[in-house]
Amino acid sequence: MRCTYFLGLLAATLNLLLWTSCLGSSDRLIDYSPNAQIYAFSLTSRADTAKLLNATSFSIDQVGGEIFNKQPLPYRFHVDSVMLNISSSSTYSPFLQVSITLAGENEDSTYLWNGTDSVAVNRLKTITTLAQDGVSIKSYGFQLNIHQQDPYILLWEKKADYLPSHPEEQKSIAFNGRFITFYKTGGNVRATASTDGLAWSNLGELQGVPISTRLNTLTAVNGSIYLLDEEGYVHASTNGSKWNKISTGYTVKTLYGILPGTSTGNILIAVEEDGMNHFAVTTDFSDIELLNQVPSEMPLSAFTSTSVENARSYATRYIILTDGIRQDGSRNNEVWIMQKKDSEITYISKKPSYPVKGSNLFYYDDRLYLMTLSNEKNQFLFSGSYGLDWEVTGDNQAFPAESVFTPRTNASVVIDESNNIWIFGGVSAQSPHSTLVDVWKGRLNKFSME
Repeated sequence: MRCTYFLGLLAATLNLLLWTSCLGSSDRLIDYSPNAQIYAFSLTSRADTAKLLNATSFSIDQVGGEIFNKQPLPYRFHVDSVMLNISSSSTYSPFLQVSITLAGENEDSTYLWNGTDSVAVNRLKTITTLAQDGVSIKSYGFQLNIHQQDPYILLWEKKADYLPSHPEEQKSIAFNGRFITFYKTGGNVRATASTDGLAWSNLGELQGVPISTRLNTLTAVNGSIYLLDEEGYVHASTNGSKWNKISTGYTVKTLYGILPGTSTGNILIAVEEDGMNHFAVTTDFSDIELLNQVPSEMPLSAFTSTSVENARSYATRYIILTDGIRQDGSRNNEVWIMQKKDSEITYISKKPSYPVKGSNLFYYDDRLYLMTLSNEKNQFLFSGSYGLDWEVTGDNQAFPAESVFTPRTNASVVIDESNNIWIFGGVSAQSPHSTLVDVWKGRLNKFSME
């Protein structure tokens, strides 16, 4: 039995050796990949201290044979040489060789790239790859797109005056495809409208609007315009001409703005209840939801506010306000940020290092701006911290020269759907501080380049 066992074991061992020997035969055929396509591409450069190239995404058009960056690099970006990072379909089958074609003054030059040498990116014209099979090749034209103009310069254009004389008080809004300026003159409230800021026409006699209305509370939302009067009543209109008083059951102290991200109860107001001021929300003032108390330091009138909502950040939904008069009659110099969480309004505040009296808040190009007056000159501030910290914009976003643009406070600022900034009137910063009736249209250059 023992002999039979060892003979069987020996036979099995010999069979195994013969089988593995056949697997190691030099007659085996190797299939080399014919795939010469580039599947990933990126650039780096030591001179790029801001690491802009590292963050640049390149598109590879396999059909057209093109490699390019859809999002142009910033205006005046420049590096002389770069390192190429090129990937094939698999790390197990790299390209047999890669050749680079550089544009020259008289003729182009082509050389084999060793994978480590830097490349003159401003002359890089074509990248050609040779697949592992030694036959298949693929050529890609290369284009590094850089903004040839400053995309963030603000371009300004003066439109027409919307009134022949200077009103006592005014406020402009956008509503139903046109601009409407409401103003007080001679003991009456009147309005003029335009679709383009050039041709203006009076709306005629306004019905149901008392002279005691607070024009700075004008708010357009949900297909209606709302405003408050000095007695705390709400007035509403669907066309700007005919107005109706709404009975709310409360004395409405102020209208803070539109809470973003909500379809109902999206108008944030303050109402008086049992001698105390409370936040409240409503959709159309037919029903009001009472919330927590308004802090005594928060302004109730003459403030500027705007709604902030960033589609890329669910948490970025709030109302921000500054300037204004508090309950005790003192002036507010802080910036307030308000959000609705469950059944209360949460808020934080911070005093900026810049003057806010007569300023204007607005949200433009996913950026929070403040138009303010400092040293008798208008300037824009922007905030990258939700409105808590501010810095002055660059010279490319300055106002026109004072010889054509009068420094002002309390202007109306409107952002339209075409990414235009509209500035209407205001109060001149120059003595005798008369009201202004001019219209200015501004636009970031990047929107004209698209």
